[in-house]
Amino acid sequence: MENPDYFCVKCLKDGDTDAFEVLYKKYHRQIFYASLKLTLSEVLAQDVTQDVFLKIWEKRDSLDPNKNFAAFISTICRNAIFDIFKRATYEEDVKKELQQFAEVADDGQEDEEYHERYKELLNKAIAELPPQRRTAFELCKLQEKSYNEAAGLMNVSRSTIQDHIVKANKFIRDYVLSHG
Repeated sequence: MENPDYFCVKCLKDGDTDAFEVLYKKYHRQIFYASLKLTLSEVLAQDVTQDVFLKIWEKRDSLDPNKNFAAFISTICRNAIFDIFKRATYEEDVKKELQQFAEVADDGQEDEEYHERYKELLNKAIAELPPQRRTAFELCKLQEKSYNEAAGLMNVSRSTIQDHIVKANKFIRDYVLSHG
């Protein structure tokens, strides 16, 4: 059986943007709806679709036109969805850990000095974040903006905000644990 995407993939491999557009038009709805089915979120499905095609563009040099492109793009989609779930789980775990740590400081069993030290450590950790990451963290975690609102204010994608938050949470947690 002949590979229906052979010519487009071959041209894409050479950097042909028209071939990329043809493949995008052919597969973007399939990727979006597969993502929507698993994430139950149009915003996340859009992010996955964008990530999948960005990855394809970035990896175009290594594409093999003889291989099944539909299977390749499905694998990238599946991995992007798994990454979103992993990031969300990790972020929730970090959030719970920080909340538990804060509750210990607030429950009256610890003295005011301990509470002040914890707040000082948090502020120092936040101050050491790179500027864009700090802005994303402050918007989402301190000002309680949604990822979409923060993305609009910072003129970046929602997935960029999500990445900043995951990395900020990890850095802050590690900072507090190593300095506290």
